[in-house]
Amino acid sequence: MDETRLGAVLEAIEAMESDAAPDVLLDVLSDRYARYVLSHLSDESTATLDALADTATGLAATETGSIKTPEDREEIRVRLYHLVLPKLDAAGYLEFDSETRTVERDEIPDVLRKLLRNGA
Repeated sequence: MDETRLGAVLEAIEAMESDAAPDVLLDVLSDRYARYVLSHLSDESTATLDALADTATGLAATETGSIKTPEDREEIRVRLYHLVLPKLDAAGYLEFDSETRTVERDEIPDVLRKLLRNGA
């Protein structure tokens, strides 16, 4: 995230009354795959790890203008499983069941939803 965009995000967070911790919000917003997962969950309340990997792979390809391979998708799926989903679960934004490899949306703060809609 460049400095201009970061400044806009910080201003938006300060302008909105929110119970969400700024450090947690910034951590989530700085991870593109976390943003992809939360964007997916804003449309659907549940998802499988594979569906999230498909969405994240597609969005990463669109954002970077590159073609993603099956190996890229597998790398993203592993990243989601080991890093992103546990982090979002710990933040309270979703519930991740690592055994069934499913995710259920929990409380996503309004400030975060607004920032995601505005392309943060």
